[in-house]
Amino acid sequence: MRNPFHFFRKNQKALLAVFGVLLMIVFTIGGVITSFFPQRAAYEEQDKTVVKIDGNPLTAPEIDRLRADASLVSLITGLAMARTQEVGGFPNPPAPPISGLRFQPASGPNSPGGPVREEISTRQVITDHLFSLEGDRLGIAISDDMVREFMTSVTGGIITPDQYNELLTQAVGNEGQITYDQMFEMFRRAIQVQKTKRLLLEGISTATPATAWVNYRNLNRTIDVQLYPVKTSDYLSKVTQKPSDAELRKLFNKYNDQIRNPQTGDPGFLQLDKAAVAFVKADYNKFLEAELAKISDEQVKEFYEANKDSSFRKPITDAETPLGQPAAEPATEEKPAEEAKMEAPATEEKPAAEAPMTEKPAAEEKPAAEEKPATETPAEEKPATEEKPAEEKPAAEESSFLSRGPEAMLVAFQDETPAEEDKPAEEKPATEAPKTETPATETPATETPATEPKKEEAPAAEMKPMGEAAAPMGETPAAEQPPVEYRPLDEVKDQIKTSIARPLAQAAVKTALQNVADILQREYDDNFYADVQEANPFKKLDLKKLAQENGLEFGEIPLMDYLAAMESPYGQISHAEFSFNPQQGGLQRNDQRFIDAIFGTKSQLYSPQEFPGPSSASMFSMPADQQFVFWKTDEKKGFVPTFEDVKDQVLDAWKEQQAAKLADAEAEKIAESAKGDAPLNEVVPAKDAVIVADNITYYQEIRQPGQYLPAEIPGVEKTGIETLDAVFASPVGKTFVVPNADKSVWYVARVTGERKTEAELRDQLKSEMNGEYPFSVVYLEGMRSQIRWGEVQDDLFERFNVQWQMIPEN
Repeated sequence: MRNPFHFFRKNQKALLAVFGVLLMIVFTIGGVITSFFPQRAAYEEQDKTVVKIDGNPLTAPEIDRLRADASLVSLITGLAMARTQEVGGFPNPPAPPISGLRFQPASGPNSPGGPVREEISTRQVITDHLFSLEGDRLGIAISDDMVREFMTSVTGGIITPDQYNELLTQAVGNEGQITYDQMFEMFRRAIQVQKTKRLLLEGISTATPATAWVNYRNLNRTIDVQLYPVKTSDYLSKVTQKPSDAELRKLFNKYNDQIRNPQTGDPGFLQLDKAAVAFVKADYNKFLEAELAKISDEQVKEFYEANKDSSFRKPITDAETPLGQPAAEPATEEKPAEEAKMEAPATEEKPAAEAPMTEKPAAEEKPAAEEKPATETPAEEKPATEEKPAEEKPAAEESSFLSRGPEAMLVAFQDETPAEEDKPAEEKPATEAPKTETPATETPATETPATEPKKEEAPAAEMKPMGEAAAPMGETPAAEQPPVEYRPLDEVKDQIKTSIARPLAQAAVKTALQNVADILQREYDDNFYADVQEANPFKKLDLKKLAQENGLEFGEIPLMDYLAAMESPYGQISHAEFSFNPQQGGLQRNDQRFIDAIFGTKSQLYSPQEFPGPSSASMFSMPADQQFVFWKTDEKKGFVPTFEDVKDQVLDAWKEQQAAKLADAEAEKIAESAKGDAPLNEVVPAKDAVIVADNITYYQEIRQPGQYLPAEIPGVEKTGIETLDAVFASPVGKTFVVPNADKSVWYVARVTGERKTEAELRDQLKSEMNGEYPFSVVYLEGMRSQIRWGEVQDDLFERFNVQWQMIPEN
């Protein structure tokens, strides 16, 4: 096909003349002409209402303007705080924080911390707008002095309000698009929002005596509990009444802009993005079995011989080690001096026929030692492998240095001619006659025992029978080492096969998936660049046959949203990778989920994708059990529905709520009949259904000091905070009813035992208090305050009757 620019090059003079005339027209009547161009339609599409607040519409451009104002305030405030740090000052971060700005505390000399800007979501813009409206309702007015005080306070007085004009220029340039007065008004609104938040947050995270006790009890109480389940689903068929249209519309209006929450059971009618997917799947274990069947005995034996020294040695036991040595620890030169001192007296022991050394002066033991230079020691008297030549042996006058440490106690220094009374020892190894070497004659004999242990290394050779050659210090003689033993080949045969087969199986998986992916990608590319594109570029392929030819499986996932996909069997498919986390000093696990790969990518329809993808350089992992090449076959954009769009869903949600009420009522009847001392499993309809859970704590895991994770009660489906609160607030012996997190099951429960009574826990709390609550109590109150803060915002949305008209892009 001819290049499209060919026409332009051929007629460029005429076209430039035409474009020049068009430009003059645009400059004069462009405002009228542009209304007829497609951009106008795009603008009108963008100008649609995103949300209604008390019936008043808020459009996308209006939301963008509010976001831009808040972003500029956060940018300039961050610049002011950063400049404060540059001159050695200490910023005072706004509390509560303003939107779009977070202050990162210092975490070390190389991480001084500072202001960090964050993207402001559409929901955050609407939330701040609601706080501004609430501030107007409460009469919260912000004066000019309050704005100036805020500007000064965040910098600790380093930067004055007038200097903010320089920061404004730094933020937006010199064009003057935003004046100082306009910026000042943006700050006024941001401060009003902050003041309103502070007013509504006042006391929300303060631990009262009542909340402190609840937190302490939950943190320290351990109980035994029995529970009998009553399932909501069993009562759906008993919901026979028909709801009115008004009842359904009331339920719809409450949840029309919310996402269904599987954890709490709250309905939601907001329609999320949906996707349908086709895939080919490789089962790694099947490929592994195929490779195992191919491995011959010769391959196994070859692998065994090549790796037996590194992988298949038997561990050395105490019985196999030389006498007097710990297992797998031969004597070495680095043996601590203290151990040498402890062993030296035993190794210096002589037969009873010999006179003790302390009864003779050093000069009597060895009169020739002072006159004979060290270089005269015959070479043949030294061990063949001694570490130091005799020429380096110190002279007699330097012999006091020999007692300074084990590095000076070489065997060569002890290989001297013995005195006449010690001649029987000549047949012993040199290490058996350490007393032949002594300091100068001035050293009294009584000092010898004190100095000699320091000189001795107590080599392992001294413990051998007489007549055997001694090994140099720090080395274990070959005769003393136990023979190397290996695990039998039959014992490790399966292990060897698996070691050989694993990389081969993964390579086979990769090859099979790549074969299919290459074919799919070629078809996709051909269709993409074709003059006429097909809706399904793979319609000519027999995908099932293609998968089977490569040892793979073909499958499809119908059109569904993220929540439905997570509740399907595909939601359980994941792959773990590990990376080193220097802050925690260990490995950090990163789970990839198949569903996240599907909904987290913006890939085009039929574009082949891979799961799991290649690991990053900082991560490593074992091969995934299931590996995929997948492609989207259909997708549907999410939207805020009308009542008619989701009327059937609203009816189903209403029935589930009615069934939950029936299940709750039935559980209350059972609980009433179960009161008393009789065991719970004797007074409920189905005795075998009772769940027994002992040693239950409110928090099951402490990830880091001060960080707590609510427990899961064994046998309870979706244990929730409401479940834990009710169970741990109940005394021993009381029978009560409590739902799980999503109210799909109601439990008749009874606490049957506890490790500490309530009185004991109260006394323990009093003993730990020293004028203030324990840190753990205050920390838990802060965690719970986050939940209460979310409830405050939800109440605000409900009070202003917020109705989303479309799903925001961010």
